[in-house]
Amino acid sequence: MANIPLDFQDYDDDDPNIEFRRSRQKYWSALKELKREYSDEDNISFIQWVEEKYGFIITLENGIGISDVYTVVNEAKFVFFKLKYL
Repeated sequence: MANIPLDFQDYDDDDPNIEFRRSRQKYWSALKELKREYSDEDNISFIQWVEEKYGFIITLENGIGISDVYTVVNEAKFVFFKLKYL
């Protein structure tokens, strides 16, 4: 994962999705924490493990890089993730 400076801003101050844009750093930091928690002993990918354990699907950009978009598939597990990491 890339290390993007916290003061980097790739959006306008009047962006209608400004809160989403501002929360991306938290999301990516949380994913780094999850990566430390993840163990490939279960023979599943990190993305599949996140979906099973925390109830959301990580979206890949061009099939390789993690984007700032995700899809919640299990609300209860996702709430636990948010309370723990965000």
